[in-house]
Amino acid sequence: MKQSELRQLIKEEIQNALGENHSSNNYMFFENLKTLKHAIDEMLAMDKAKVDQILEDGHGWAVDHIATSTDDVEEVYHFLTNQDEIGHKDTTSHKAMSMTPVNEKKKKKKPFPDLNNDGEVTYADVLKGRGV
Repeated sequence: MKQSELRQLIKEEIQNALGENHSSNNYMFFENLKTLKHAIDEMLAMDKAKVDQILEDGHGWAVDHIATSTDDVEEVYHFLTNQDEIGHKDTTSHKAMSMTPVNEKKKKKKPFPDLNNDGEVTYADVLKGRGV
């Protein structure tokens, strides 16, 4: 038996023993998509007015998390949908994109403005920006 065949056999046995018999090496990618879809469906089914009230009550961080998650998911979506029919990658390879530091996106964003002109950006500026 070849070493590669032995490794594959061991991998399959471990997966079977752990109850993780998956047909794809990237099964967690698909499981994570299912988890995201379930969470999104649940949140969309919630009372919009109640959710809005919760978010307005000092939980703007949740809005930020959804915004950055949307950006990440869209990036993967566009990468996958830009593959041509024969499976070759487009000119923007994932490896080239992954070499860009994650924080670089944040550096490109403009800082939050000092809306109340007190010389510093605080939560008061956020509230003023929301019209409170």
